[in-house]
Amino acid sequence: MKYGEYLREHLTSEWSSQYISYDYMKELLIDAFSKASQLNENSLRQQFFIEIDQDFFKVCEKEAIKINTFFAEKLAEALLRFEPLKTELIYIKHNHRITNKIYPRNDVERNHFDKRKRHRKINDLKLAFSEFYLMLILLQNYQTLNFTGFRKILKKHDKLFETTRGNQWRNVHIDSAPFYTSKRIEQLMNDVEILFTNELESGDRTRAMQRLRVPPLEEKQSKTVSFRIGIFTGMLCLLIPSMIIVGIILHKNESIEIFDWHAVVHLYRSTFLIILNIIFFALNVYGWSKSGVNHVLIFELDPRNHLTYQKYLELGFCLLVIWCLSVNAYILSSYLKFQPFIQPLILILFLFVFLINPIRIFYFQSRFWLLKKFLRILCSPFVHVNFSDFWLADQLCSIELIFFDIEYFICFYLYDTKWTQLNNQRSLFCSGWTQICFQVIFLLLPSWFRFLQCLRRYRDTKHRFPHLVNAGKYASSFFVIIMNGFRRGYALKYQNNRYSNPFLYLWILTSLISSTYKLIWDFKMDWGFCQRKMGKNKYLREQIIYSSKSFYYFTIIENILFRFIWIINIFIHFDSFSAEYSDFIGFIFAFIELIRRFLWNYFRLENEHLNNCGQFRAVRDISIKPTLIEHRNNTQCQSTCIEMEEIVNEINTILTK
Repeated sequence: MKYGEYLREHLTSEWSSQYISYDYMKELLIDAFSKASQLNENSLRQQFFIEIDQDFFKVCEKEAIKINTFFAEKLAEALLRFEPLKTELIYIKHNHRITNKIYPRNDVERNHFDKRKRHRKINDLKLAFSEFYLMLILLQNYQTLNFTGFRKILKKHDKLFETTRGNQWRNVHIDSAPFYTSKRIEQLMNDVEILFTNELESGDRTRAMQRLRVPPLEEKQSKTVSFRIGIFTGMLCLLIPSMIIVGIILHKNESIEIFDWHAVVHLYRSTFLIILNIIFFALNVYGWSKSGVNHVLIFELDPRNHLTYQKYLELGFCLLVIWCLSVNAYILSSYLKFQPFIQPLILILFLFVFLINPIRIFYFQSRFWLLKKFLRILCSPFVHVNFSDFWLADQLCSIELIFFDIEYFICFYLYDTKWTQLNNQRSLFCSGWTQICFQVIFLLLPSWFRFLQCLRRYRDTKHRFPHLVNAGKYASSFFVIIMNGFRRGYALKYQNNRYSNPFLYLWILTSLISSTYKLIWDFKMDWGFCQRKMGKNKYLREQIIYSSKSFYYFTIIENILFRFIWIINIFIHFDSFSAEYSDFIGFIFAFIELIRRFLWNYFRLENEHLNNCGQFRAVRDISIKPTLIEHRNNTQCQSTCIEMEEIVNEINTILTK
């Protein structure tokens, strides 16, 4: 593998602009060599190379200054981050000794509370140390890649120009450069390992290194998982055609009772959309990983233990196989007249139990992370909102049909299955205006959660823009859903003259405003497009990550079309024949919205990744609330001051070299 490719694969993407410009420097050498090859005399070529070296070594010097400066800044950041971690560790130990002296052992309740509080603090501290250690690994990798880059490019320089000037320049400028000679990163790593082992893991180095270890920077795929994906794909190739064939045969068989396809669509479309969303997310993760978008950092996942796109794809295909088996079982149960409606209920219960299963199997940590995020969404106005919180809430906004179907599920299994004695009360709860009210309430939930998240972010930051403006975007969805509910509620009254329904025009107006609002927000805020500094990327942004510009322009057109696809509903409103297939049409619209969100995800995370690149943020910010030791002796104060003075002197030395 060529070093340029190796560098692109192993660099920290958030720091990509601060690495050696290896490809650019290599291109300079190749262009100079091609021009020199046109000169016949060797003396002329050597004179030409000497002139080129003046410009080339200026570039090398500029790159070295850039790398030294960035390394000094990151080393300073690392040194300053290490101090609060050590201070907090000292405080926890000191406070634990004082607590044991003040409260006797027989004070069980107090000791239990203090033990839980201390355990929570230690876990937070372990997480902070592990992220700090990851930062040190990335800095060490930064040192190695840049030194190797200079060594490779200067070696290539000497080979092409038939000289030793490159090696001489390296001995003078690179071998003594602070980013290469500094051993403080290794010292910090050793200090972290000793502290973590002795103070947080009771001397167990093996356990400590398991917590601190960093996996390979590039994600390696599992052959076993690939094999299972192949197995599930083969099963789907058999199950999907068999499901279609059996359904057609039963539908055409006149001797069998008419098959209720409307119930099948209503009962199975929501679970299908959930599974399809998992598969689409797997494709998102694959695209982000290949393009260098650090979704692990953006979602604040554990870099040592998270699911790859292969595992998401395996999970999606496995659930899709179970979904197809359930549909086939439903069809056969209908043919045999043996409680067919129990099949979708079993499927839903299976998915629910799979998600909340407390046993540490089937990606327990990932499921637990997802449950925590759902809980944070439910508690939106009362907890701090992270990127992963509002991103997941946005995904829920794209599968509003699932919330709409909640009302259908409840009413269907209470009244239509004849499993209960409530059949005569259906008109009271599951028809007319009561039914529409329940549907509207359920449909409002995703936008309501997202609205509350925006208000919470405004409370935390006091920034009216963008948070209050973003809240207005989701508030516009309230009016669309409510007006649509009134339109449907008065449809029977205006059945003979559908043009007279006033709520039809209010629904069109609110939908037009809401869709335009959301479209502008997609382009300007979520994707960061249409900026003043676009450079060569017309209508986009100055810096783009994905290689194909046509992909950007295609998604822009797709987003415009799919944002306004609801216009088709206007024509359906006046077509009585379409009302019979409203469940199918609703499913198609939901499927289209899922595709739009799938493409939206690529550019939303790209924009967030570029923001992280602008701040050179490569690890999670694990905030440890600072605590003060009131009774700190003078020796500790003096040692801390001396250590901070040494840190400042070291930073100044690096910057002045």
